[in-house]
Amino acid sequence: MAFRIEDTGVFRGLVQFLSILLPSGSVTAANIAAAAGVEATKLEHQHREIYQQESGTTAVTEDRVVHVVKGTTGNLKTFRAGSVVANIGAATITVDLHKNGSTILTAPITLDNGDAAYALVAGVISSEPVVADDVLEVVVVATAGGGTIGKGVFASLDVHEDVS
Repeated sequence: MAFRIEDTGVFRGLVQFLSILLPSGSVTAANIAAAAGVEATKLEHQHREIYQQESGTTAVTEDRVVHVVKGTTGNLKTFRAGSVVANIGAATITVDLHKNGSTILTAPITLDNGDAAYALVAGVISSEPVVADDVLEVVVVATAGGGTIGKGVFASLDVHEDVS
């Protein structure tokens, strides 16, 4: 026997549901108690991975793994790079982001003498989705080009993952 209530109600006793179907989007963060103890397996995880070279050292060419995806699926949200000391003259530093050995930016970030110290330059991510065991790597190429290479290259990567 099915019945329908189309009004607001107040229950003063125990109400037990054997199953419940809630409309999509009806449960929001505001509906979850601060001490609810939601398991990590039920959450989307945000990671901010930081790549860095020594602040007082001239930038060097290198490839470095910064993250291995653990969740079943995920998205790359932002990738930005800069240097502590700016390049002088024709020197450049390119900073690329690779997934499993291949670039996933539309073009590497290029830091040149027009980028101030500590300025963050955003990269454009062309391939956002990631899956479990994807390896994310920062690839830096420092080129003097007749100038003075900057120091202290750094990058920041924001990753959101759904856990398995």
